[in-house]
Amino acid sequence: TELKNPRTRKLLPLIIAAFLVMSFSAPVSAFRIGGYEVVVPVIAQHPGLHGTEWRTDLWIDNPYGDTSTVTLTFYPESGGSVVEETSIDGFRGMFFHDIVMNTFGMDDTKGLLLVSAPGTRVEVRARIYNTGGEGEFGQAMFGIPTVDLRRQGYVSGVSTTAGNRVSVGIANPTENTFDVTLSVRDASDGSTLYSETITLHPHQLVQFSDVAARWDLPESSTIKFKITSTGNENYFFAYASVVRNDTGDATFLFGTGPNV
Repeated sequence: TELKNPRTRKLLPLIIAAFLVMSFSAPVSAFRIGGYEVVVPVIAQHPGLHGTEWRTDLWIDNPYGDTSTVTLTFYPESGGSVVEETSIDGFRGMFFHDIVMNTFGMDDTKGLLLVSAPGTRVEVRARIYNTGGEGEFGQAMFGIPTVDLRRQGYVSGVSTTAGNRVSVGIANPTENTFDVTLSVRDASDGSTLYSETITLHPHQLVQFSDVAARWDLPESSTIKFKITSTGNENYFFAYASVVRNDTGDATFLFGTGPNV
């Protein structure tokens, strides 16, 4: 349709230009996982079945230009902590193979890891895997900044059908002792299948293995976990791991905080 108003015709190029600027300048962002303090809920080094071994590899990346010291603090399940310090240059990364053994000098243990870099935000990724004569299989996870953790861990997409082995973990990166309520629900009808209260001590990891057998859960592809705490500072990192018994194929599911 012809524009008959001369003023409108004159303004049309400006209107189009403004539209294009607004369209192409709209923020487009991926999920940011970097932080000055990042928690990895579990790293491990311990024997597996049939002569195999569970290990953890870790990557730390600095996507910014500032150099910073980096402090890695491991809290093993036996208690206490082990600290290693290093530094990372701008736009550089570091790799730690079998970190529990090679960096912290420990074996047959697991626990949470805190990575602190006061001079820059860092991204942290881990791979926990089983290695043996048949090769390697495992799962990857990324650390989350402690400031982004919540008082709720909502883990959906869990399957307890035959052939799957499910573990659930809750990591407390804070200095606080507090209780969390863990509920197992059937997402299809909202019914509660199991519930208990767990006390978390400072920097403690609590992990339950093979929860379908442990809590007598039915075989279902619509299982979800809801974990909540009280108190504004009582945040945590909740996760689940689903492993196929036949192939070792593993899926890591991290808990979200949609409500608190």
